Amino acid sequence: MLKALNFLRARLGWLIALAIIVLAVGGYVLYQRSQAEQARQQSLAALRTETVRRGDIVSVVGATGSVLAEQQANLFFLLPGTVAEVLVESGDEVKAGQVLARLDQTDQRLAVQQAKDARAMAELNRQKLLAGPDESAIAVAKANLRAANANASDLQKGAGPQEAAIAQLKYDNLQIAYQRAADQYNTTLQFAKDYPRFAPPPDALDALKAGVESAFYVAEIARLQLEQTKKGAGQGSLSAAYAQIAQAQAVLSQTLAAPNAVQIAQADLAVEQARTALEVAELRLERSELAAPFDGVVAVVNAKAGELASNLTPAVVLLDPGQFHLDVTVDEVDVAQLSIGQAVTITVDALPGLSLSGRVDRLAPTGTIVDGVVNYAARLTLDSTDASLRAGMSATSEVVVAEVRDVVLVPNWAIRRDRRTGQAYASLKVGDGLIEAPIETGLRGEAYTEVLGGVKEGDVASVSTEREGIDLFGGG
Repeated sequence: MLKALNFLRARLGWLIALAIIVLAVGGYVLYQRSQAEQARQQSLAALRTETVRRGDIVSVVGATGSVLAEQQANLFFLLPGTVAEVLVESGDEVKAGQVLARLDQTDQRLAVQQAKDARAMAELNRQKLLAGPDESAIAVAKANLRAANANASDLQKGAGPQEAAIAQLKYDNLQIAYQRAADQYNTTLQFAKDYPRFAPPPDALDALKAGVESAFYVAEIARLQLEQTKKGAGQGSLSAAYAQIAQAQAVLSQTLAAPNAVQIAQADLAVEQARTALEVAELRLERSELAAPFDGVVAVVNAKAGELASNLTPAVVLLDPGQFHLDVTVDEVDVAQLSIGQAVTITVDALPGLSLSGRVDRLAPTGTIVDGVVNYAARLTLDSTDASLRAGMSATSEVVVAEVRDVVLVPNWAIRRDRRTGQAYASLKVGDGLIEAPIETGLRGEAYTEVLGGVKEGDVASVSTEREGIDLFGGG
C-alpha cells in the first residue's frame, strides 16, 4: 500500500513537471505570436498611404516681389542753388508740365535778359550791313574828304594865327574823343574779366577796340597838323595833309562799297552765336525749376525752401498710380516654361481675397548666380484695376504653364526615379507588403504627378515612414 502511494506521488510529480513545461512552451509561442502581431501592427501603422485616384494637375511657376509703379521719376535739380519754393506735398496729384519746385532764379533771369539784348544788337548790326551804305555816313565821309582837301590847300597857302587856333581846338576835341573811347573800352574789358557771365559778345569788344584805334589815328593826324600849322607849311606838313586826304578817300570808298561775302558771313555768325547764348541762358532758367514729366502722384518731397539743392537725394519722387508691375526672379528650370504674354494671377498680401490679372512683360536674356543657383529677372505687368494698390506692397504671382484634366494621379512622395536609368517607380501597398511598380509619368505638379501607365485608379500608394523620411518626394 505504501509502495503504491509512493508510485502515485512520483507519477504526479512528473505530470506536474510536464504540465509546467507544456504551459511554458505555449506561453512562449503565444508571446512570439503577440510580438509578431504587434510588429505587424506597428509596421502597418508606420505606413503612409493614399488611394490612387483621378483628378486634375495645374503646373504653375510662382514668384514673390513688391508692387512697383510702372513709371517712377526721381527728380533732381540740374543746377546748384538755393531752393526758393516747394509747391507740392506728398500725396498731391499733379499734371504733366506742372511746376513742383524752383530755385532762386535771380541770376538766371538776368542772364536771359542780357542774352536777349546781345541778340538784338547782333541782329541790328546785320540789318545795317545788309541795308547798304547809309546816306548820313556817306555825307560825313564826303565832308571829311572836302575838309582834308581844304586843309592841304590852306597849307600850301600858309597858315595864320586864326588857322593855328582852329587846328589847336580840333586836336583838343579829337584827343578828348580818343580818351573817352579808350576809357570806355578799358572799363568794358575789365568788367568782362571780373564778370565773365555778363560779358558782352566778343564782336562788341572788337568794335570798341576798333573805335579806339580809329580815334587815336584821327587825333594823331590832328596833332601833326597842329604842329605843322605852328611851324608853317613844309614838306612834312603837306605829306600829312595828303595822307589825311588819302585816308578820307579810303573811308568814303569803304562807306560807298556794298558788304562782301565775308562781312555778311561774320554778321550771320554773330547773330547765330547770340541766339545760341540766349538758348543756353533760357535752358539754365528752365532747369532752375522742377516740372512733372507725366501725370502722377507725388510720393516723396525732400526739397525744403531755403536749403541748398542736393545732387544726392531727389528733390521730388513722382509715381504714376495708373499702372503697376512686379519685378521678380525665377530659377533656370522655371524660366524655361515662361514666355512673353503669358497670363499671370497676382495676389497682394495687404488685400486678402483679391485676385489681380496681368501678363509676363519681360524676361532677362541672361541670368545671375545667387548662392549657386542661376536666376533670371522677369517683369510682370498688372492689368488696370480699381484696387487700392500702393507701390511697395508685397505680392505673389502665379503663371499657369501646363494643365491636364481627369488623369491618374499618384502622390509625389510615393514616386522614386532611378538616377542612372531615369525609370520612375511607384511604391504600392499589396496586402501587408510594399512593392515598387515601374510607371510612365506625365505632368508633375506640386503634390501629384500624372501617371500614364503602371498603376491604375484604386491602387494604394504607400511608403514606410522610415523610407519617407529619406525619400519623401521621390528623389530616387
